[in-house]
Amino acid sequence: MIGAFAVLALTQMIGPSTLPATPQALHLCLFPEEPVVDEGLAAEYGISPKDEYDRYFSDLNAYLVCLQDSHADTIERGTVWYDRYKETFEVNHIE
Repeated sequence: MIGAFAVLALTQMIGPSTLPATPQALHLCLFPEEPVVDEGLAAEYGISPKDEYDRYFSDLNAYLVCLQDSHADTIERGTVWYDRYKETFEVNHIE
């Protein structure tokens, strides 16, 4: 969890990226592509090394947020179904 806060802090320190974060579909979180570190290749693609690192950290942050959102959604859905289960079968449980 500390890593997520470190990445979030880093992305806030470097400011908004010129490239938008890759959209993340709930429960289909895609780990970001590693940054292009070859300066010649980056120049061929027309991107600066700073922009490429900004893109990577932005995408990494979007990935971590996606994981957190998916985790929260899974717990919420599980709670809904567990509550229905308890109501349907009148389960005695310890809380």
